[in-house]
Amino acid sequence: MKRGFAHLVLAAVVAAGIGPAAVSAAAEENERPYYPAVSTANGVPRVMTGPGPIGGSEQLAREVHDEMNLMRTDPQGYIRFLEDYRAQFRGDQVFRPGRVTVQTREGVAAVDEAIAFLRRQQPLPPLRFDGVLTLSAKDHVADQGPTGFVGHYGTDGWDFATRVARRGGEPWGGENISYGYDTAREVIIQLLVDDNVRDRGHRVNLFQTGYVRAGVGCGPHAVFYYMCVIDYGYEFVGKR
Repeated sequence: MKRGFAHLVLAAVVAAGIGPAAVSAAAEENERPYYPAVSTANGVPRVMTGPGPIGGSEQLAREVHDEMNLMRTDPQGYIRFLEDYRAQFRGDQVFRPGRVTVQTREGVAAVDEAIAFLRRQQPLPPLRFDGVLTLSAKDHVADQGPTGFVGHYGTDGWDFATRVARRGGEPWGGENISYGYDTAREVIIQLLVDDNVRDRGHRVNLFQTGYVRAGVGCGPHAVFYYMCVIDYGYEFVGKR
């Protein structure tokens, strides 16, 4: 059976400081993603090359923020999108018409779990746009995109908290990163389903009740075609 190009899911990280932590076990050997052998053009897998998101990276970032809030404010209504996603499965692969096939680890089991989670989830307020968190997210995209690096640490060794502090923000919050998708719905569904992430740390971040602010940055990635970074923040300490 021919395998399609797999998406990559990484550990969801919440910086220490205020509130509960959600640290994923995705770095363990049995949690690592499947990397198929594909031909490349200038380091970019041919199966993933394309024109990029409609409207460009800035438009995609805004759409990811809006999509995330749509899910948070109406989790039961969002189930229909997961049901549409589930219908694309053939075994443990996701067949997307006109696009590359995606190999998953858990198949529909993870999708069914996410649907059950949304049925129980109470609506949450939308996350406010935050300029500093947006800049920190964009910084990570600008650093990782050209190099093909993955993860929550930059090539300079700086993590989420350091990047936010460098931009003048409060370094408490969390971060989700999606690789391989260039539509807002696919980005959010990837993080929500959290295939192959044992503690569903990305999902925890999406519905973390303490978060009130978010910033999103998206852009091309040298290995996984496209990436989106979502940085989250609590209420400002001065307002507590």
